Amino acid sequence: MTKSRLKKAFALILFFISFVAGHNVYANEMDFSVRAILPENQRSQDASYFDLRVTPGQKQTLDIELTNDTDRDITVVTSANSAITNDNGIADYSHKKTKKDPSAAITFSEIAQMPEEIVLAKKSKKIVECIITMPEKSFDGYVLGGLYFEQKKDEAEETNKNEAVAIGNRFSYVVGVLLSETDQEVRPELALNEVKADQFNGNNIVTMNIQNKQSAMIKKLQVDAKLYYEQEKKPRYENHQEALTMAPNTNFNYRIDLKEQPFVAGNYTVKIKANDGYKDWTWERKFDIKEKEVKKYNATAVNLPPEPKKQFPWVIVISVGIGLLIVIIGIIYYFKQKMKKTQQVHQEKYDELKKNLDQLNEKEK
Repeated sequence: MTKSRLKKAFALILFFISFVAGHNVYANEMDFSVRAILPENQRSQDASYFDLRVTPGQKQTLDIELTNDTDRDITVVTSANSAITNDNGIADYSHKKTKKDPSAAITFSEIAQMPEEIVLAKKSKKIVECIITMPEKSFDGYVLGGLYFEQKKDEAEETNKNEAVAIGNRFSYVVGVLLSETDQEVRPELALNEVKADQFNGNNIVTMNIQNKQSAMIKKLQVDAKLYYEQEKKPRYENHQEALTMAPNTNFNYRIDLKEQPFVAGNYTVKIKANDGYKDWTWERKFDIKEKEVKKYNATAVNLPPEPKKQFPWVIVISVGIGLLIVIIGIIYYFKQKMKKTQQVHQEKYDELKKNLDQLNEKEK
């Protein structure tokens, strides 16, 4: 990927994240604004985020200007967050505590420090400092993170109390930080990790953990996944998505939604194809869903179709009845034949005895 292409890719990611991080809060709802003061080692002066060329062991202070245009003091919670890839397939900077991917040598949150809270006086501006300390060991590729600024929750809720705005909205900004030491190109390398049954928003799903093991960004990832049951040739469920993004050295759970259908215990196979615009990856993984998991997730799933009513087993009853009838008829026939044979034997003995008596009477005369 060329340098200009990489800049465009990162700009596109940051542009998208600026909307995501705000959680659909419009500009006129914000009580403060944020501006990055770009330093001399900024690679792109046209960018609104930090794109810095750094060196091993370097210590640098990043300045961010916060402005409060309101008539009251406000408190801003701040954090230096490592970029992750969330389960929607989007590079995300809004999570303070994240699990470090096993492939990452360093993460942004490990090398960046800034105050946890800032009080902005009414109608004022303030410079917030973030101190970055690079490790002594050099690296190729990128370290990606974000400086996250969020109005303190109780203040944001109080502001919106009389404005019919959902309490879940958060007033926040993100300033992206992209760090590099060399121009050495690093290409993404994807891997498929765990595949398992799960649940999301009350819907049964199968998740496939996809990992970017290199310090490279993925601008436009395409993933096609199909789920097969037992030996079936046609997939039961599938999911196809394009224009996903992945941060360097991160992983996310790609989902196949069962579309309000219950889990069925048994053996499954997932077949996955992925492409980042330069390389194809294909995986096939067999796994099983146990009866215990089926009961657990189906019990809490929403909008499952009603179970079919159990019909009275007339076929079984009729079959058993016919069988019993045949047995009874067989028994009756057997005993009738036996009685008939017994009577025949008795009749023969009687006839023999009568014959002998008749012969005896003849001799006496």
